[in-house]
Amino acid sequence: MGTSNRLLHPLAVVQSLAGNWPLIVQFVKREVAGRYKGSFLGLFWSFITPLLMLSIYTFVFGFVFKSRWRADSTDHIEFAVVMFVGVLSHNLISECLTRAPMLVVGNPNYVKKVVFPLETLPWIAVGTALFHMLVAFVILLVAIFLWQGHIPWTVVYVPVILLPFVVLIAGLVWFLASFGVFMRDLGQVMGIVSSLLMFMAPVFYPLSSVPPKLQAIIMLNPLTFIIDQFRNVAIWGHQVNWTGWLIYSVVAYVIASLGLIWFQKTRKGFADVL
Repeated sequence: MGTSNRLLHPLAVVQSLAGNWPLIVQFVKREVAGRYKGSFLGLFWSFITPLLMLSIYTFVFGFVFKSRWRADSTDHIEFAVVMFVGVLSHNLISECLTRAPMLVVGNPNYVKKVVFPLETLPWIAVGTALFHMLVAFVILLVAIFLWQGHIPWTVVYVPVILLPFVVLIAGLVWFLASFGVFMRDLGQVMGIVSSLLMFMAPVFYPLSSVPPKLQAIIMLNPLTFIIDQFRNVAIWGHQVNWTGWLIYSVVAYVIASLGLIWFQKTRKGFADVL
């Protein structure tokens, strides 16, 4: 099967992951270990950082500002825990998007001297971000248990909710990694985009508090649906909005497929620029 036919294959995105799975896992382990190499506490920092974040959110928003997520709530901790779900979701996409423009530029040897499947670089970036999210998620579960006295059984749906989100992120990273080779200023722009994604999503506020005329705009943010569903299953014990999830999944896979096609079509020019 020719290269063009492989790219147009409906399962090309899945094959890019499954076909290089051992390599991706190996590089994710190396990146995670390399991030904390030389530090005194090492990998333990991956637990300390989200734990400190949650503690600070609880103190500042729960006890200093006495913020309330629901108007009828008198719980000081609720706001911090609910907001933490939004922060985790945003951190996942933010880490990937801010790294994306430098994925290829930062690894010129993979382009010039080594026969390397460059299309795995986005998966490696996403895998590394997922590891840190998993650690923070464990801390979130402990916080939910200490706060509510139980963890809703619907929390088992969290991986299902995150699946299309991860696919969407991979697609965006393919686009950005390619554009980053030719437009070096893109890395600076993504920091601003990341902040916009955070404030234009219900991370620090419930969607119901947004004026109805603006809710449609907020819903266009890829974070909004994921955060809402994440909270529903992990905190409130509600079922997944399966219709919305299916639509989101289809859109995410289309974007990922287009991102992979674009990346593979433009990679021929990477060596000339680098």
